[in-house]
Amino acid sequence: MAKKTRSFKGLGARYGIKIRKKYSIVHKTLKSKRKCPECGSLKFGRQDIGIWNCKKCGFKIAGAAYDVKI
Repeated sequence: MAKKTRSFKGLGARYGIKIRKKYSIVHKTLKSKRKCPECGSLKFGRQDIGIWNCKKCGFKIAGAAYDVKI
């Protein structure tokens, strides 16, 4: 049996391997833990597309769709 190394969450055996690999990279980037640049907490995440906020201190910043470019 093949060893699973990437997250193809919700895709199953559809769409082809190239698209599933790209999707897994984007999904891993999006869901990774981030530090808040203001308070240093790990509760910093995406609120909407391009809007990132800290749930602890309320700091809000605009960035890219899938990652914060600080």
